[in-house]
Amino acid sequence: MENKQNRLKLLLVDDEDEFRQATSRTLNRRGFIVTEAADGEAALKAIRFEKPDVVLLDLKMPGLSGIETLKKIREIEPLLPVIVLTGHGDFDSAIAGIKLEVVDFIQKPVDVDQLGIRIKTLLEKGDDSVLREPTISELITSPELYPKVYVDEPMNQVLKTIRLAYLKSIPENFRPGQVRSTLVYDRDEKFVGIVRFSDLLKLILPSFLGDSPYSTFFTGMFLAQCKVAGNRHINELVRKQIFVDMDAPLMEAVHLLVEHKLINLPVLKNGELVGILRGRDIILETARCMWA
Repeated sequence: MENKQNRLKLLLVDDEDEFRQATSRTLNRRGFIVTEAADGEAALKAIRFEKPDVVLLDLKMPGLSGIETLKKIREIEPLLPVIVLTGHGDFDSAIAGIKLEVVDFIQKPVDVDQLGIRIKTLLEKGDDSVLREPTISELITSPELYPKVYVDEPMNQVLKTIRLAYLKSIPENFRPGQVRSTLVYDRDEKFVGIVRFSDLLKLILPSFLGDSPYSTFFTGMFLAQCKVAGNRHINELVRKQIFVDMDAPLMEAVHLLVEHKLINLPVLKNGELVGILRGRDIILETARCMWA
């Protein structure tokens, strides 16, 4: 049997008697020492006298709300791990909880077995378990992994550069099939912009397809256009660029990607290119944040 001195002490704060008592019994059987509190005031008293290892705190309570209780907890125990438990979660409460350094948000109804595992996992992480939004700098990819072309180069040279980039050896976590953009510089090696492969296709399209509402397609059309488009220049595609500052909040980057229907964003610091933020990496981070 597990030594009682080694068992984790958990304070369960919830105004729903049936949920609180059932959850308390189950967690006790899973090896926790559980103290119950039906409201915020009772929770604060329990924290002072019981000294729990972790608090499981409901947000929606009469009297002292969950966020108000959390603020008072931070006044007396700044480092105490708090897990917010709610069936009434909303954006404002999530923001408030993050600012007050909760370690997780868990939605009701709760799988108590999974809850017990989650609590133990969070406590094993120690100080690193506090919810923290990733920075753009943590998610960017090196510009060196992208093909590089110059703004005055013709299309045939640009496509040759891209083809060579596909064939050369690059890191395992950045396979050739994932390279869907090229970086454009001027001859002074100053970053001008990023051109995505979907943009390059626009140079292949004959102009008359956009001029007439009645488009006609025929075999040989693509090959002929490839031949005549070889001397068109990449600068035709380097229009006003969309970029994000490295110190900007991550949500600003998400907004730009969605608003402009982009697959990636150049990331600048002091006007210089420092990385590329890919939509796929934000999706992976979204999944991690949901389940972390």
